[in-house]
Amino acid sequence: MSEDPIIRPEDREDERLIDYLFELYGYVILQQAVAPADTAQMNQWADAHQHFMETARPTRGHEDSQWIGHVETHTYSGPDGINFQNIVEAGPVFERHIDHPCWIGHIRRFIDTPRNGLSLHETLLNIRGQGGYIGIHSGGHLSIPYMSFRQPNTGAWMVGQINVITALTDIGPGDGATTVIRGSHKAALPHPKLAEADVVYRSDEAAGIAVGMQELHMSKGDVLLFTDAITHGSAQRTNPGQRRMVLYRYSPRWIRTRFNYEPSARLLASLSDTQRTIIHPIPARRPPEIV
Repeated sequence: MSEDPIIRPEDREDERLIDYLFELYGYVILQQAVAPADTAQMNQWADAHQHFMETARPTRGHEDSQWIGHVETHTYSGPDGINFQNIVEAGPVFERHIDHPCWIGHIRRFIDTPRNGLSLHETLLNIRGQGGYIGIHSGGHLSIPYMSFRQPNTGAWMVGQINVITALTDIGPGDGATTVIRGSHKAALPHPKLAEADVVYRSDEAAGIAVGMQELHMSKGDVLLFTDAITHGSAQRTNPGQRRMVLYRYSPRWIRTRFNYEPSARLLASLSDTQRTIIHPIPARRPPEIV
């Protein structure tokens, strides 16, 4: 087996293999999952809007956000780059990600959709330049509902949140790859870096230098599927140029969207019934009109 749990296109339907690797490591990489035409379209959108990187500011309360229609520009700290939040509103190529056939079956199985339903907690396109990184965060020790991870060996999973990253550029050494600690979604103790900094959730240092971290290298169009409970982050990008990726976070239907976005009428009208159920899993219920 290769160093990482890599799923080749011909093995994408092998549920037993994918279940084993996902439960053991907390992540799998799906090779060549997104068509080149789709990655090209998403990169074209990024090309047309990357100038927002020059004006992006940390917006904890979102007071200073800039909007592109229903897409919000956002950054947490500066080094993490710019996030185009609610990217699902940016056109059909992003809508196809909602229930992409390469991964939606696995997502439904891991979240146990028949019992828990399915929703999108967050959708974003991230552009990160030289020097950018994400600090180490998460881990099985955290008592947070969306970081739950259970597989009681009865065939029924219960995973609180699954992240799906699509690489829009090749991501190799020096490119600021996502980093993980294998199996840490089952850890009972925090990572030493988090404990040392006395932080509950996230360290401000690049995750790539933390003990135990492993860089996950990907080719453009590959997809990384991992539980949010795994201790993860990203290495610092030392190469020139940009790291680009799209991130969709899936959760049970009762976990609200991260930034409380309301789907636009245009988006809801353009989706299939199945997609609409994921985007708007709990529609508002109102009393009948009083005559």
